[in-house]
Order: sequence, then structure tokens, then C-alpha cells
Amino acid sequence: MVIGFITWGCSSDDDGGTERVAGGSDARPTWQVPNYDHYEQIMVVEVQLQDILQTYASATDMMCASVNGEVRGVTTPKQVGDQWKFPLIIASNDAGVNIQLSYYSEALHRIFTINWTTFDTSVAPTGTGGIYEPSFVHVE
Repeated sequence: MVIGFITWGCSSDDDGGTERVAGGSDARPTWQVPNYDHYEQIMVVEVQLQDILQTYASATDMMCASVNGEVRGVTTPKQVGDQWKFPLIIASNDAGVNIQLSYYSEALHRIFTINWTTFDTSVAPTGTGGIYEPSFVHVE
């Protein structure tokens, strides 16, 4: 498991400071889209990057959903206005299994991984908050 690390920096700007996410040395992952024919069910969710990561996002980033270390969905982002969103299709044979979500930032050379949600085909594809806007970086 690769875990993202962050550093916080303060500036002397009038806005009281800014946060920034530290770059890393993670290589671009080789995640492969699974063969959806091997699974009985799919879950579709459009994931929006959290604000602190939007600054670093680009079309070369990637997102991966996995169950028990097995890749179950991979996508690249699309830009909608000034937001980067990841249309993610996740496959499973079992409902209720835990899904890990990984985000690779090309600009930061960093993979962020979180325990995300459980597999549920009844989840709406789009929404706000919660699973639709996961927190890869904890901002205090």
C-alpha cells in the first residue's frame, strides 16, 4: 500500500496563509482496467477531487478502485468547468465489500490511497459530499 504524505506551508500573504501538498517520488502506476465481463455487478460513481488537489490535477492523472488489493476500476479525469472529475466504473461479484480508492497525481508524482466505501450497485452515479468528494488529504 502506498500512502500519500502531505506538508503544510504558510505564507505571509494577506489571506493568512496557504496550504500546499508536497511532491513525491511515486512512479506512474500501471493500473489496468479490469475485464468487466468477469464480474456480475458494476457500480458507477463520478468522483470529484477535493479542492486542495484540484490545483495539481491534469488529464494525465489516474484513479483506481480496488477490492482486497485487486483492481476493480480505473479511470482518467475529465474537466468540467474548473473541476476535475473521475467517471469510475467498479466491478464486483459481491455486494458490501470494502473498496479502496487511489488517486495518482502526475504533477505531484504521488499516489494517495484511502479506504473509501462499500460496493453498492444502488448508489446514484452522481451526488455531492461523501463518496462523491473523498478526502485524500486531511485539512485541519
